[in-house]
Amino acid sequence: MWKVYKYTLIDLARNKFVAGWMLLLLAISLGLFQLEDQPVKAMLSLSQVLLALVPLVSSVFTIVYLYDAMEFTELLAVQPLRRSKILSGQMLALGTALVLGALLGAGIPLVAFLPNGASFTLILACVMLTLVFVAIGSLIAIKNREKARGVGLGLVVWFLFVLVYDAVLLWVMFAFSDYPIEPWIVPLAALDPIDLGRIMVLLKVDLAAMMGYSGAVYEKFFGNVRGILVSLAALMAWVAIPSLFAFRAFGRKDL
Repeated sequence: MWKVYKYTLIDLARNKFVAGWMLLLLAISLGLFQLEDQPVKAMLSLSQVLLALVPLVSSVFTIVYLYDAMEFTELLAVQPLRRSKILSGQMLALGTALVLGALLGAGIPLVAFLPNGASFTLILACVMLTLVFVAIGSLIAIKNREKARGVGLGLVVWFLFVLVYDAVLLWVMFAFSDYPIEPWIVPLAALDPIDLGRIMVLLKVDLAAMMGYSGAVYEKFFGNVRGILVSLAALMAWVAIPSLFAFRAFGRKDL
């Protein structure tokens, strides 16, 4: 596994997209902190950008990279290597490269301009969302043989999590407002990893007005610290479950 990880990481280090991703985040982060007088407001604006872009880039880049590396993967598959080690090495390298890009591009400006718990929570949310969507992207790439279809499905999944799921959750809350549905909001919100990342950040900033109904319910049921820990545990499950399905699909795939 570690040899696959090493070679994949070296290949990713030469990839111009990873460097471009880091520079884009750096430019956005520095720009927002320079334009905004209050660092907290700049951090909140940056969180909206990161919570949308990080899942999108992580998912689509993972899908495209795994399709482009298919010949190398097929070559590894005929070697005396377990398929689980091949995929784990590739996924770990993708996660490492994209996490480093996010840390260098957005993490350094956050720590430099606003070294507090909210910034570190946002960095943690970005790291977890990167790993979540690397796992989801890997599953999509393995399950679909056509590159265009895989990328399209990745975009659809991202769109569902960013916009559609929140709209559906809001409709459910209004439609059943006469019923005690608050206990159900916690597990329903956990079905959207991007919403979980947003809740983590806003719980730490303690801005109830911006949390939305799901974030307010998390704060009411668990408090700030426990709410963040529950959100983090749910994000870990979001990493683990798609990864397990990806390993299972890769083990059965006819290369």
